[in-house]
Amino acid sequence: MKEMKKYIVFVAVLLVAMATTPGCKKFLDTESPTRESGASFWKTRADAERFTNNLYGEMADILLNNSFFLAAEFRCGLYRQTRVYPRDYFDWFPVNNIKSIVYGNNYWNGFFHFDRLIDWNPYFKIIQSAGILIDRAPGVPDSELSPEEKKQYVAEGVFVRNFCYFLMVRLYGDVPYYTKPYFDKVIGRSNFVEVLNQCIAELDKYKNDLPWSYPDPRKRAVRPTVGTMYALMMHMNMWNAGFDDLNRGKYHEHAAALFKEFEGKNNGTYRLLTTAEFTRLFRGGSEEGLFEFSQNVNYGELRGLGYQYLNDNVIRGGYDRPYLYLQKKFLEKMYPLSDPDKRRDIWFDGNMMSESRGEFLKFSGNRGSGSGYDGSLIVFRLADMYLLAAEANAELGSDRSEEAIRLLNVIRGRAEAPAYSGVTQRDLQDAIYWERTKELMGEGHYFYDLVRTKRILNSEYCAFPISQPAFQRGAWTWPITEEALKNNPLMRLNEYWR
Repeated sequence: MKEMKKYIVFVAVLLVAMATTPGCKKFLDTESPTRESGASFWKTRADAERFTNNLYGEMADILLNNSFFLAAEFRCGLYRQTRVYPRDYFDWFPVNNIKSIVYGNNYWNGFFHFDRLIDWNPYFKIIQSAGILIDRAPGVPDSELSPEEKKQYVAEGVFVRNFCYFLMVRLYGDVPYYTKPYFDKVIGRSNFVEVLNQCIAELDKYKNDLPWSYPDPRKRAVRPTVGTMYALMMHMNMWNAGFDDLNRGKYHEHAAALFKEFEGKNNGTYRLLTTAEFTRLFRGGSEEGLFEFSQNVNYGELRGLGYQYLNDNVIRGGYDRPYLYLQKKFLEKMYPLSDPDKRRDIWFDGNMMSESRGEFLKFSGNRGSGSGYDGSLIVFRLADMYLLAAEANAELGSDRSEEAIRLLNVIRGRAEAPAYSGVTQRDLQDAIYWERTKELMGEGHYFYDLVRTKRILNSEYCAFPISQPAFQRGAWTWPITEEALKNNPLMRLNEYWR
């Protein structure tokens, strides 16, 4: 048989897989236990579970080793450096100087790997693996998996695939979109609003094939549930609301309706932890968690570029001050001195308003031995859903204000902070925004909330706003590696960064 060479296109990146023996290989190494798709796999329950567990491990490896969450906190953010030990990226992120971070002589990329954020190929590898799970799980023998269990594995694949698209849309804007596990056509990038609309429809179709909870407590929040699907759909709707003006109200209605449906069906599965339980919240696996990446130093899980490195930047450690401080102007908006708030008492030290010595202690209770962070990295939690629903209702007008205030006050009440007492609709919208900023501080939401609400254009919400023309040209995105252009005449990069 004659040797042959076949080009397999994986989404937008035309990757060449050359067979040196008769036949040809797929893009991914299908002999890998994570990505196996041949006859030697998918025979047992253990095969399906092994593949699925490894899928989540691959996601965690990417997101916790490329500073995805750190970048979302620092960019155009509230932090400034104290100069106790100067680091260039602390100066570049606030002013959105992404080129210097990625392409400059950045010593710190050796530690934080910010330069890896321009490569979308790892996300597409996970998307392909999720497609394989969706494709192959139904074929596992009935003696190994019941029909309901097969549906659950398929729904997990659907979640992973659409979660990756959500992450990519927030990083790059328009993305190539496909849903087949093996893809052999050259395509360009699809409009990100349309991509997310397709994702929302698919998630809605499969959400009820997931359980509300798992009998095994080790799976709590690290494997998706019906609640996780609701949270992801709410986030997608709120993102699209910021960019699709003609359908803005529809997205807000859908987000609000999703939470109302979730709230009606929850039946105690999820609850808000008390402030006394906050350490357990960030340890992971709590009743408030909806999705998270597990990290436990006792099991050798040490990826590090999540809360651990945020901790290293905002607590003093061996110095007389931390590397970073939170600007007083914005802290006063979130925490008026006259108002009690348990989060201020727990998450900050007595130097909170000092722009040199104040420490942000939110995650310090979960510091492991040495350099390890001993706790999960929270992606979605119940407080986040409450505040998204409050925002959606507030955006729908004064006749929905009562519901928006109710939801906002649930989160304020948990922190023993005063109930909302503003007057105008804009007061309410801003109160919800600042509540999200303080409640979710350090959890990777800040920059994306600025972008989708367009508050990134206004110096009242960030120290270095992006101009409207720059925003329209994509200044909120990340650059995309030039590798994406290879062998693909339909591909285009983010022009703002070229």
